[in-house]
Amino acid sequence: MVSTTLKVRGDENASENFQQVQLKKLTGPSQEATTKRAALGDLLQPTDARPNAMARVDNYWKMAQKNISNGNTAAPPKEGGVSALLCANSMRNRIPAKTAVKSTKLTASTNENVNEPALKHDFSNLSKKSLTKLRAALAKPAMGVPEILREPVAKKEVTRMPLIAATTSTMPTIMSLSSKRLAGIEDIDANDKENLVLVSEYVNDIYEYLYQAEQQQPIHKDHLAGQKEVSHKMRSVLINWINDVHLQFHLAPETFQLTVAIIDRYLQVVKDTKRNYLQLVGVTALFIATKYEERCPPAIVDLVFITDDTYTARQIRQMELQILKAIDCNLSRPLPIHFLRRYSKAAGAEDKHHAMSKYLIELASVDYDMASYRPSEIAAASLFLSLHLLNGNYRAGTGFNDRHWTPTLTYYSRYSAAHLRPITRIIAKLARDAPQAKLKAIFNKYQGSNFQKIALRAELNGALMDSIVGQSQW
Repeated sequence: MVSTTLKVRGDENASENFQQVQLKKLTGPSQEATTKRAALGDLLQPTDARPNAMARVDNYWKMAQKNISNGNTAAPPKEGGVSALLCANSMRNRIPAKTAVKSTKLTASTNENVNEPALKHDFSNLSKKSLTKLRAALAKPAMGVPEILREPVAKKEVTRMPLIAATTSTMPTIMSLSSKRLAGIEDIDANDKENLVLVSEYVNDIYEYLYQAEQQQPIHKDHLAGQKEVSHKMRSVLINWINDVHLQFHLAPETFQLTVAIIDRYLQVVKDTKRNYLQLVGVTALFIATKYEERCPPAIVDLVFITDDTYTARQIRQMELQILKAIDCNLSRPLPIHFLRRYSKAAGAEDKHHAMSKYLIELASVDYDMASYRPSEIAAASLFLSLHLLNGNYRAGTGFNDRHWTPTLTYYSRYSAAHLRPITRIIAKLARDAPQAKLKAIFNKYQGSNFQKIALRAELNGALMDSIVGQSQW
């Protein structure tokens, strides 16, 4: 067996890179024997092939050879009659097994009326079925619209006209390089042209799409209204437990935030969720998020174990179908971490700013009132508070200072300092009260050295924090 070491996909501003230890299988030895996959060493072992079996090679693309002369083959029989059947039977008895395959192919090509059983390979059934389905799918639209191909030029002109009009209408909102410099805006992608991974040429288009996507998939205010058995306190307890499980599995930050988004979107649509099924909704949302974000998601038996066998694997799969149906199989809702990385780059933030902002984002995810804010707003407000605490004098109760939110941050975040103040105040109160809160999974998590012990920093309990929380006017 080949031992492998998996590395956790870390953040680009993560403080420490650590290796993920593989989780021990929670099933017994008897179950492992039945569910164990073939390892690399097992696949390389020689296997005993059948003597008459053909190699699993795709040879359908090869053309049949023409004008083949073979002494063992006879002239093709005449069409129909008993003579054709007798001739075929006599040839089938005289020809060996290896040459019978060739003779049947030649006979089938020269005579269409001779009904002989075709010899099939082991690998032919699946490929032929898939090919039949593909041909049927491709044939349906062609039969319904036979005359569309007659006017391809006119169709292209009609579809392109709205795109040109939309582009020209949005052109005045795009600032040129000279106008950015006059406004004091820094081009944060200027040094990324050599790095193809950062896609600096169309990174702004990507975030334009993310801003539109978060508007199309909102979490409404008081989205649990109408739930008969599920309250906002139950939601907070569930997300606090999800964060603890997330830490045990060493998952990525995107996985936790996507899990919270799936839970809120499901509870917003399905108003008759039972109390005893709320944990099932949470663990299934985590199961979906891990398959979407993680390279090596945990096994479903591990998720059954963390629920103390309250639910079975079958129930998790059934709930997975219900959740995906409720959210229309759409898992592309932007997350706060997506925007935070962009804002941290625009602010020139250090690791401590980015780590504290992630801590504030996770604290906000537990709070019910913060669920209705957009992910970009939560990310911007968290970074705004981090810049106040780490760049200013946390011992002085000076309140908000808009100079921390530079024109570059305003341009790339699309939010002004005045817009972020009320959101920042709510997050500041959550961070200040975290040590005394009943749900302390996130607070305990960020006390570890892997997270720079952010939760223990003195800036979170200074006079500046109290002044930001208590400031009523801005």
